[in-house]
Amino acid sequence: MTLNLPFKQIDVFTATPFKGNPVAVVNCMDVEESDVTTEQLQSVANWTNLSETTFLFKPTLKECDYKLRIFTPANELPFAGHPTVGSCRAYLQFKNIKNATAIKQECGVGIVDLSVEGDKISFVAARADVEEVSDSLVESYKTAIGVPYVNRPSLMQTGPAWFVYLVDDADTCLNLNLNLANLKQVCDAAQHSGVILAGPRKSAEGIEYEMRALFTVPDTSFEDPVCGSGAVALLRYLQTIHNYDETVNVHITQGRRVHRNGHINGCIKVDPSNGAVSYHVGGSSVAVINGEITL
Repeated sequence: MTLNLPFKQIDVFTATPFKGNPVAVVNCMDVEESDVTTEQLQSVANWTNLSETTFLFKPTLKECDYKLRIFTPANELPFAGHPTVGSCRAYLQFKNIKNATAIKQECGVGIVDLSVEGDKISFVAARADVEEVSDSLVESYKTAIGVPYVNRPSLMQTGPAWFVYLVDDADTCLNLNLNLANLKQVCDAAQHSGVILAGPRKSAEGIEYEMRALFTVPDTSFEDPVCGSGAVALLRYLQTIHNYDETVNVHITQGRRVHRNGHINGCIKVDPSNGAVSYHVGGSSVAVINGEITL
């Protein structure tokens, strides 16, 4: 059965087209999930050849607005940050919803809560777990990256498994010439998704970091232009270092090494009533392609 389905390509973490991170979004909400196979969805993602392609389905959980399936060109992911933001923007446009303030997304990590404020959409991380790694593995990463770390790196499970490595400052992060093949060897051996490299930038306006996301997938490795799950990993890492006892906002810039100009609004939110910490990531997004795709 041939299906003609609404399609959008959304540029995420930017208000300027072609300066963020694109995600392809296919609207499958008017068909049953059983009408398509995982192989078909993977084929579409392989063909678009973007870092992620997503598919909106009717939710199976009654409290959710939609179910999202996320694919790289090689495999399906339980969660990814910029596709979550971009897919929510696409959903609002597909459904012509103007005044939403809160959206619930069903996906591989469970329910993800999103908030909508004007042109900005943010999500609350459903998972932000810390895992310690061995000294020998830290040294392997240090050798592959080629510069010293500021604080001992850690592994952050945010859907992908990100190894977070903090360097002296934003310029060190931005100007470092990385050997992705060497990094991939270490990541593959450790079964990690990739490396989040970050450095602080002096700013009169608050906490600001330059970030780079080095992703490894089965057949290759690449630098992701602007990465939401990586931003969650950085926020979680900063909390392990500083143990903030009140809410802080973190502005993250990313993408200049790959000719983009992404801006992520991060927040480490501390509930004053009980000290519970949550991690919020968001930003602007804009549709750059609107049309139809045939499956």
